Amino acid sequence: MQPLSLLKILFIDTTNSFSLIAALRERFDLDLTVAANIKQATQVFADKSWDLIIFSVYQVSSRHITLLHTLQQQSSLPLILLADKHLPTATLGDIIQLSRTIPVSELVNKILNLRPTSPEEKKFSSLADRAKLAEANSALLDRVKELDALLATGKTVTSLLDVDEILRKIVSAAVSLTKAEEGYLLLVDPDSDDLYLRAEQNQGESQAHDFQLKATDSIAGQVLKSKEAILLNQDNTTIKIKTGYVVHALINVPLIFNNAALGVLGVANQQQRKSFSQNDLRVMQALADWAAIAITNARLYREMQRGSKSIELINEISRSILSSLRVEEIPHKLIQSTTEIIGAECGSLALVDEETDELVFQLAYNIHGVEIKEMRNLRLPPGQGVIGAVAAQGQPQIVYNVHKNRLWYPEVDDLTGFSTEEVLAVPLKTEGLVIGVVELLNKRDGHFDQSDQELLMAVASAAAIAIQNARQFEALEQAHQKLREAQKQRIASEQWSILGRATANLAHRIHNTTTIVPMAVQDLKDLLGNVDIPAEIKEDVDANLERIERNVSYTINLADSLMRRFHQEPTIAYDVNKAIKQALLQIEFPDNVMLIKKLAKKLPLVDSSSLLSDAIMELLNNAIKAMPNGGTLSIKSFYRDNLVKIEISDTGVGISPERQEEIFTLFYSDALTGLGFGLWWVKTFLQQCGGAIDVKSNPQQGSTFTISLPVLKDGLI
Repeated sequence: MQPLSLLKILFIDTTNSFSLIAALRERFDLDLTVAANIKQATQVFADKSWDLIIFSVYQVSSRHITLLHTLQQQSSLPLILLADKHLPTATLGDIIQLSRTIPVSELVNKILNLRPTSPEEKKFSSLADRAKLAEANSALLDRVKELDALLATGKTVTSLLDVDEILRKIVSAAVSLTKAEEGYLLLVDPDSDDLYLRAEQNQGESQAHDFQLKATDSIAGQVLKSKEAILLNQDNTTIKIKTGYVVHALINVPLIFNNAALGVLGVANQQQRKSFSQNDLRVMQALADWAAIAITNARLYREMQRGSKSIELINEISRSILSSLRVEEIPHKLIQSTTEIIGAECGSLALVDEETDELVFQLAYNIHGVEIKEMRNLRLPPGQGVIGAVAAQGQPQIVYNVHKNRLWYPEVDDLTGFSTEEVLAVPLKTEGLVIGVVELLNKRDGHFDQSDQELLMAVASAAAIAIQNARQFEALEQAHQKLREAQKQRIASEQWSILGRATANLAHRIHNTTTIVPMAVQDLKDLLGNVDIPAEIKEDVDANLERIERNVSYTINLADSLMRRFHQEPTIAYDVNKAIKQALLQIEFPDNVMLIKKLAKKLPLVDSSSLLSDAIMELLNNAIKAMPNGGTLSIKSFYRDNLVKIEISDTGVGISPERQEEIFTLFYSDALTGLGFGLWWVKTFLQQCGGAIDVKSNPQQGSTFTISLPVLKDGLI
């Protein structure tokens, strides 16, 4: 820039010197304000301060001289008069006279060598010196503006916690302060160490799309590696930033914090051939420093927020898990929560089988929160797969590109159709013992990192405690249930014993009382044989005597039957199907009742006695009574859950829900249960065998009674 460009010159042109004015402006970049006449000149002169006045006239008149002297007295400015004829020096004083046709370059030299006229300006040897000072002042002012802008940018970006907004403001400030055509900010990809575009200005969508640079063979990569800035200006050639992207000038500066390079800030001129200066480089370095600090602060804040959020999530999940006292509920709560929070596509929990050391999958969920049913109860051999190694070593693992890892166990993917890419697995530990493994697969956004592992470890620790607590609770509950069952069985045994003794006494008395009745009947028949009795009366007497004999026989048989049911037979290995067949032989089925029999083959033996047939007969008789108008009666035998089951169903009147517990109570009586003895006896007998009976029924929809008996070990028929 010519120093003359900073001088403020008032050109009073009464001669239409357009060519001269144009030359001064275009060739020498002079800042000219042109006044076309004296009146306009007077007005313009008062508007601002001037460094020089040039007056162009054809012929100098007294009016012109008066104006010149007035301007000189008011401002003490240098005055140049361009006229066709010179006037005496005495007339013009310090006013410089030049020919109106003077060459432009000569006029410029005259201007540069003008001496100041006011005392306060004597320190300047010439207007050229003043112009240089003005130029220096202007540069200083620009520098102050730059510093102000940098300070404002620094305050702004360091107060922000949004990384994207920080980077946009940094790039905008870089373009503005360096007057560049475009700007960009590249950050390091932690996975590939390459540079990717994070913020830009004026690059255009096509250029910004997929903007990524290799750290090894690019200018930005060199800056990142060396941690040194680069300034390049090429007037006649171009600089290649990447394929299809060339510029004439660029600045790249590294973003460095704690000696670590975070990325590269750059500006470039692609169209205009404007060079960047060292001052532009200093501005860029300052902006890069602000950016590095702001990015680090924002990342730390984000990590702090994430840590705080993680603690909240850990507490929330832990409270939910620890509040559960059912082992089967814990995997559901744990996997659904952690999969969603960490952002994994799939999650599962496997527990160690204490007998085989196999990992048994309890539950697995996909990205949509839907259970992967193929995984439930899937067994993994000890040490197999990533989770097998985690269980064996008791240490968490993050595995990327699992297909290339020696621990990869593809059979699970083959079974589920899922495609595993990366794995985060942590052990479940209680008192130093691994009881299981929590596994997450394929993070949706990015990759699993240390923070994910720490979060999952914390949650897994709570889950392990919860599982241990739930197991202990279930063990206590089972023990309590056994005590309750033992108490019920003891009470039933006592009732059984009391009723057994009472029945035995009753049967004994019935026998003693009724055994003489047949002999008395026979004696009576013998006595009446010698008596002449009319035929009609004799027939009635004989019929009554036979009825007495039948009733006595029935009473004796009933007493024997009651006594038999309380007979303490030793339990033996018993065939359920045999008991069913024996019971069916004793039942007379009405013609309107259809029997359906479905007995499973090769059932395990049970620990019971021949009284099992009596229990089945009781249920069959009740089913027939429940179908006074006929129906279907089915009896099935099958093996399930280590129990042999007998299922007797009818299509009768059904039992209301409130009566279903009462019907097994001793002496509970209604039209179907009679005296309230039979079902109580069945339940009590089965309890003494270690079995149970339950009923499912709805009014008018029939009933199903199910007997469950434990199997004998190694007891297949």
